[in-house]
Amino acid sequence: MNIVINDYFFLSLVLDDFLSLLCLDYDLIIIITLFKKNALGKRMNNMKHNYSGGCHCGDVKFTIRGKPVWKVNCYCNWCQTTSGGPFRSFVLFNEENLKFIGQEPKSYEDKNTTHGRPMINQFCSNCGTLIGIKVPSIRERHIAIGALDQRKQIEIDCNIWGTEALNFIAFPDNADVYKTGYWNGTGEKM
Repeated sequence: MNIVINDYFFLSLVLDDFLSLLCLDYDLIIIITLFKKNALGKRMNNMKHNYSGGCHCGDVKFTIRGKPVWKVNCYCNWCQTTSGGPFRSFVLFNEENLKFIGQEPKSYEDKNTTHGRPMINQFCSNCGTLIGIKVPSIRERHIAIGALDQRKQIEIDCNIWGTEALNFIAFPDNADVYKTGYWNGTGEKM
């Protein structure tokens, strides 16, 4: 983009993540280099946290520091009926590394699950996006993979409750499949 203001000719150049303004006067050349707004924001966000995400409408947002503890697809009947889909995909993070920005997700606690332990669905009260679930008996938070901004970089490597999977499900070749639940080295593979 070229702009002329008060006999000065401005030429803007965008190279990588920088915005350079070249100001030309007849006998003076000034180069001003600035970060592009988005590039600077990305760099600052990467310094603060490793993962980010939120709901579809933007009311619920979160950041997460640290690496995933577990990446899992769950095919249990509870996940099917509460999500309306054939399974749920979660990335588990340590609870203390999760920070909500803006509106907190709403919760629905189911105390009568087939697992025998309470499960708390967490979602946006405005658009209904599933943010994740909280299982009171474990300290890690299940974050729905679809709510993460970095979802395309995450590879699920574990599948649980394979015995309850719908007939059309084909499990990935490169991932473990367990008959029922699995946690910390327990569980029987299919």
